[in-house]
Amino acid sequence: MNEKGFAIYAKEIEESVLSDTFWNVTLPQNLESSSINSPAFSTFIAAQINRNSDSLFQSGTTVADLVEIAGDIHHIFPKAYLKKNGINNRAKYNQVANYTYLDTHVNKAVGDKAPKEYFAIMCNQCDTHEVSIGNIKDIGELKDNLKDNAIPESVFTMEYGDFEEFLLQRRKLMAKFIENYYKGL
Repeated sequence: MNEKGFAIYAKEIEESVLSDTFWNVTLPQNLESSSINSPAFSTFIAAQINRNSDSLFQSGTTVADLVEIAGDIHHIFPKAYLKKNGINNRAKYNQVANYTYLDTHVNKAVGDKAPKEYFAIMCNQCDTHEVSIGNIKDIGELKDNLKDNAIPESVFTMEYGDFEEFLLQRRKLMAKFIENYYKGL
């Protein structure tokens, strides 16, 4: 097989394996893992590093910075908050779709609050420009930051009863983020 024939063959294999079903079904299912060493989660972090994504609530502190200096992997729905509200399944609350890299100070400021509580603080911070979590002071920048971290905007109003829906939405966003990364290589 010549070089051109091999390229065509390789493209056909890629298209058959990496079909819409892979990106929209298989990959989100692979993100149901609770292992931070899962290939899907590792690829998501690589995609964030490649895109030079800022960590959650931080402008200028990238995911790469935190990976390099051992930043915190934070539960977007804090583990203690979920457990307090009866969600005790470790595989569920430790699902990688519930993880994001955070600066230690940001992680402490978020604490064990419901997402709707700490996102309300962030929205207020954008209105008043008085910083209490991270350093983002503009709602547009906050929404871009959510995109950098594949977090659905619906998180602004979410509490423990919305956790399953959050995981579903986030897995889809993470898979799309990975797909865009892959297709941009």
